[in-house]
Amino acid sequence: MPTLDELAHEGIAAIGEKRYQDAIERFQEALELEPDRPDMNNALGMAHMHRGDVGSAVPYLERAVELAEAYGDEEHGDMKILFITSLATAYQLTDRIPDARRHLQDATNRWPDKLEPRLQLGQLLLTSCQLDDGVEIYRGLVEFEHLDQKGRDAAEAVVGCVVLLEESEHQPDIFLRAHRDSYAEYFDDIAGQQEGWYAEAARMSKTDDDELRPIITEGARPYAMSRVDLVNPKNGEIADIYSDSDPMVVAVEGLDPLAQLPVMFPWKEHELEVWVCSQVPWHWLTITIQFEAEMTFDERIDTVDPIFADWYLAGYNGDFGEVDSGRFHYITDPEPVGDRAISYTVDLGRTKYEAVETLLKRIVILNATRPIRRVLLGNGYLPD
Repeated sequence: MPTLDELAHEGIAAIGEKRYQDAIERFQEALELEPDRPDMNNALGMAHMHRGDVGSAVPYLERAVELAEAYGDEEHGDMKILFITSLATAYQLTDRIPDARRHLQDATNRWPDKLEPRLQLGQLLLTSCQLDDGVEIYRGLVEFEHLDQKGRDAAEAVVGCVVLLEESEHQPDIFLRAHRDSYAEYFDDIAGQQEGWYAEAARMSKTDDDELRPIITEGARPYAMSRVDLVNPKNGEIADIYSDSDPMVVAVEGLDPLAQLPVMFPWKEHELEVWVCSQVPWHWLTITIQFEAEMTFDERIDTVDPIFADWYLAGYNGDFGEVDSGRFHYITDPEPVGDRAISYTVDLGRTKYEAVETLLKRIVILNATRPIRRVLLGNGYLPD
């Protein structure tokens, strides 16, 4: 029978080779031998994280933090910080932002000379609509002696960009417009090089009667017809301009550091609370709506889906484009966020910027009957 150390080594090796299920099994066996080992609980949680199953990771990461409390802060501080920051990451990925903030703030207070929890806390706050608190953390990083000069310069650049935008006449829709224009320009450039290829072609299949009909992925919403970026009509070869796994993030002139770090900014000209991220890819735009009242996920779908259905179909059919280009390409199924929010992600293709304005107007109308707490555009998180 293998020892705990042997199982741990096998699990670590499996993670290195991306054999995550094997790693999970090895760490589970190790915990059967010593269930109160904080390091093995953390390792099992991280194996689940690597596999993409964050929900299964959380209980083990929580257990690791709990068990590590029996060890002294001074001697085992690095281990405890690792466990806490890992748990905070899992909380963030499961939309438990207050829990993530609480743990990171506690770690920052307990180990004021350690960079990792302080930096992660600042990033969390900037990403989750807590701009003032996040900037305050970054101001502290500018003078933080345990951060190298390059890091202090980067923190100062982020603070400077936030202040610059807040003091200017610009609203954060400049990020949306920049991402839209850059993506459309790049799309046009690539499409122009593919002579004979069709751009924004609808995905179609033949019926039993030999008629063409739009393809809707099994289980997707009934309006979720899709288009491809480019298709070669000679052989059916499909090409993507950018994929969802490698979205285009654009630097706005004068605010370049914000392309490296997602920062949520309030769009103050709206009657609703709307936030726009500095990273807001036009071809993979996440739109999150949070209601004032708790409701089941089915209730959220019933409330919001008709709006997205009409809007998506309009974009798919070219209402926000030109005569021969500018159509929506794809929309994900709705996803629950916490107990009050719902999100969709949309590939807007080369549609005009007005597509976003149209959706926001429809959301404002919805707010009159189902009060909305906030709307997020881009790669950010809700603060509660």
